[in-house]
Amino acid sequence: MAGARTKSTMTAQERRISILNTAAQFVAQHGFWGLRLREIAVAEDMTEAGLLYHFGSKEGLLLALLDYRDKTDRAALYRTLGVPMPSGGEAVGEDDPFPVGLRDLTCATTERNATQPEIVRLYTVLQGEALSENHPAFQYFRDREQWVMREYTKAAANDGCSDPRRTAMQALAAMDGLQMRWLHDRGHIDLAGEWRELIDRIID
Repeated sequence: MAGARTKSTMTAQERRISILNTAAQFVAQHGFWGLRLREIAVAEDMTEAGLLYHFGSKEGLLLALLDYRDKTDRAALYRTLGVPMPSGGEAVGEDDPFPVGLRDLTCATTERNATQPEIVRLYTVLQGEALSENHPAFQYFRDREQWVMREYTKAAANDGCSDPRRTAMQALAAMDGLQMRWLHDRGHIDLAGEWRELIDRIID
């Protein structure tokens, strides 16, 4: 394609993003423990030393990947919902406005997730691995759980739920379970459609 960037002409930031996108595919397939830096380096046409130059370590690469994916997906979701993006691409804080209901938030999330199964697989695999305290993403997922629950609880309150935090927890648990089933049988499960049925039951 005319004007397309080659690996050798990428800026440092473009190369970093390219590595993260490639790493996402391998982590989704193998998890963190089965990840081999050499495979990513070969796919990126670079040396392992060059890879480590950008991220420092295998653990650094994983955390950078999670941060990148969270901020990328959050930015896209907030744009769809018309929610102001906090500075630095962070999640909404305790005092930040979040004028979206839980139904709209979760339906927009599943519609987006239905278009990126490898990213859903990435998080599903890593969340299971990171239950172990010696996993490098253990603390990351604990922190992530807090901001996601904060976001969903605000949204549930906007929908008038009598117990917003409990409803948020139930919605997250149901979404995790549905996405797992969908990853196993994508040809027969309409992720976004099934979720619209589920969220109406949860909020009622």
